[in-house]
Amino acid sequence: MTSRGRARGPSPRRLTVVALTALLTVGFAQTTSEKLQQLQRELTEQRQQSAEQASQLRALRDRIANLTEQQRATLDRLDALAQNVSALENEVATLTARTALAERALADVTAQREVTAARVNRLQEDVRQILNTLYRDRSGQYLQLLSQSRSLSDLLIRLEYSNRAGAYHTRVILALKEEVATLGEQQAQQAQRARELADVRQSRQAKLEALRAQRVRQSALLAELRRSEQGQRTLAAQTQAQQVLTARSIDTLVNQVVAERARIEAERQRRLEEERRRREEEARRLREAQERARREAERLAREREAAAASARAAATRRAQDEAARRRTAQLEAEQRALQQRQVQVQQEQQQAEQEAAPVPVQSGPLLFPLPGGRVSAPFGSGGVQWSVLQGAPESQAVSAREGLVLTVTYYAATGWVVIVDHGGYVATYLGLRDPVVQAGNRVAQGAQLGTVGGSPVFGPNHMAFQWNRVQGASRQPVSPGF
Repeated sequence: MTSRGRARGPSPRRLTVVALTALLTVGFAQTTSEKLQQLQRELTEQRQQSAEQASQLRALRDRIANLTEQQRATLDRLDALAQNVSALENEVATLTARTALAERALADVTAQREVTAARVNRLQEDVRQILNTLYRDRSGQYLQLLSQSRSLSDLLIRLEYSNRAGAYHTRVILALKEEVATLGEQQAQQAQRARELADVRQSRQAKLEALRAQRVRQSALLAELRRSEQGQRTLAAQTQAQQVLTARSIDTLVNQVVAERARIEAERQRRLEEERRRREEEARRLREAQERARREAERLAREREAAAASARAAATRRAQDEAARRRTAQLEAEQRALQQRQVQVQQEQQQAEQEAAPVPVQSGPLLFPLPGGRVSAPFGSGGVQWSVLQGAPESQAVSAREGLVLTVTYYAATGWVVIVDHGGYVATYLGLRDPVVQAGNRVAQGAQLGTVGGSPVFGPNHMAFQWNRVQGASRQPVSPGF
């Protein structure tokens, strides 16, 4: 999920709600419906912000002198295309997050259904064996057992044993009934999750196609403008207005993120703790199920030994051996399903623990955020507090150090902006498109963040990088040293 930035200087409270709420929801123990509601609220907020951004950009541009009516009309066309792209970018990001949620929900219910199905199969074989035994022996075995008693106490012991056997049979049948009901519910949930995933994938694909079409139109108009002197002047006027807006917006966003960093981290840790407790509870239930399966395996082994000792006819022994083999195979299938689910839960627990670990304080030179690229405008050029970097087409921006993604925000002027907490420093990666990280992700040094060239201000194959020293709730942009 992505959080949304703001186009102009908003109130701190408003920006906090818009730009940071995604971090507090992704990957933690909220229900899927709550997360989807959050995504919908953020998309609505972004639409409102896009309209405000367009208004602010026009106001800045109107103060630029010597623009002809034709140039103003062209810039209006650029604005309209930018707003369309902005809306589609955020809708695609929202649908991408919804896809991830739907995939996770489907994987969870599928794994739970596999465990339940294995248990149902084993219980069905147990019940089948009970019914076969009752049909074959009718009540003779029960009466024979009681008639062989040698005293009253022996009779009572045998009667207690018989009653326990009957109670066990009843428990098996009731357990099967409950597990079948659970399996039916899980199968229905699985089908629903699969439909939801298919729907959101289809919606995302449609939005992606629309986004590609808008990008092509935007690129064609920009290329047309660059071919004429008047068009270049028009673009220069647009860039001048966007640069003012960009610097103001980024400063506001980073200041708010830094000021809220401690609260964000506390909330993130709380949600991780909720997730940890939920997974621990599931792991406990799995261990209990494994223990039941182990005891069942021991009981089945004793039954096979007793059957082998008591069976007289070869045909009876073969039938009993075949039934025992089927029950053993189904019990092993249940144990495998339990083990696979336990491995999944352990992996999720380990991931949650890794995400909960504090970002270490690091020293030494930074990894260059654009491998194979170069600095085209060093820190401080033109009065801006970031470095502009240039790379090859489709180059990937990477994390300068290990860190925690605080927010992933889209601006029409700057493209995607990724802000990462690097422990004592906060880095801002500007001018990206197609981000591959989400708020709340832990990233290693050198991890890819997104493709460069997403900003009309910085231009194709370019990005910007800002390095901020953090002290408490304040920050100071400093030269990254390259």
